[in-house]
Amino acid sequence: MTNIYRLAKDCADFMSANITKQKNRIHSGNLIFTDYDILGDLKQWETMLQNLCAAMSQRYPLMSQYLSDCMRKFDEEPIVYFSSISAIIECVLSLEKESTGKRVFISHSSKDKQYVTDFVNHILCLGIGLSPDDIFCTSIEDMTMRNGEDIRMHIQENIRSAEYSFLLISNNYKASEVCVNEMGAVWAYEANVRLFLLPNTDFTSIGWLCDTRKADKLTDSVALDRLYKEMVEYFSLKENLIHWSQQREMFVGRVRV
Repeated sequence: MTNIYRLAKDCADFMSANITKQKNRIHSGNLIFTDYDILGDLKQWETMLQNLCAAMSQRYPLMSQYLSDCMRKFDEEPIVYFSSISAIIECVLSLEKESTGKRVFISHSSKDKQYVTDFVNHILCLGIGLSPDDIFCTSIEDMTMRNGEDIRMHIQENIRSAEYSFLLISNNYKASEVCVNEMGAVWAYEANVRLFLLPNTDFTSIGWLCDTRKADKLTDSVALDRLYKEMVEYFSLKENLIHWSQQREMFVGRVRV
């Protein structure tokens, strides 16, 4: 499940358990009007909706904006905007539930397997704290497709659903038609894309691959620290700077050998 799906599910469950609609009958002369109050922990609900709105902003910008507008106008007509918010959440759940992809996609050349394995182990998993189940990487057996699956469809699904995509670029990467195609697909979906240059690779040697995107050296500790901060915050992970520094230095040392 993606972060967006979990947040939307939490909102839906909270609404079901903690938010109620109270029907009011308003007498005006010989006429009776019906009105509704929305009751419950509205402050907590609002906080949860704000978190969902922020998570949706890149993948579903129009729905995110509409959700924000409904929250802002909620006090004007609570029952109307309560219904609109409920509909948005149901729509998000429907869209996200269809996805079976993982949260992180790594595009790389199979010839660079050792660098990729060290990056996944020391940086993403042991350092940042991501679960291996959240990572799609064709060079690592437990992080790729199962027997019998269509590799092209599986890669496409994981690119589409990824919240972070990494392009680990080398001369091997540039020479691979599959890798270049993956790069084009990753850019098309505009997730959080990060480019890293492997050892013995520079901007001159890869030419047009980085004309429109900024890339960092895989051994750049400052860039890795920046990545750590971004991903810990994005995925709401527990921060442990001492452990991170140890894993980062271990990784940089292995890559430089």
